[in-house]
Amino acid sequence: MTKNPAFEEFKQAFPETSTIFAQLYQSVSSKALDEKTKQLVYLAVLTANRYTPAVRVHIREALEAGATPEEIKESIMLTIPAGGLCPFLSVLPDMLEELDTTEKKGESFTPYERTRESKK
Repeated sequence: MTKNPAFEEFKQAFPETSTIFAQLYQSVSSKALDEKTKQLVYLAVLTANRYTPAVRVHIREALEAGATPEEIKESIMLTIPAGGLCPFLSVLPDMLEELDTTEKKGESFTPYERTRESKK
């Protein structure tokens, strides 16, 4: 899995806070949405917030969860009507590069189901 260097630095600099953050994630995560859907939602929210490093990470997560490149592109493009064109444009180069890199490597992803326990 691709890691977000800024988040890794956050975990090292603030271990207690990052642990609490992980617990927050666990507390709001349920089985109502499958992993693919969660990742597509993350991509839309991260795009709206213009947080490119995490967009790259969650593109990989979405692919691993069974999302297609077309689904990833659409979830990111859905931010245009709600959040404006600027957030979309800020992540567009990274989205295209990440999807292109994955395609060139010939990587294929098998859908999987993540459980709360596997994230601990």
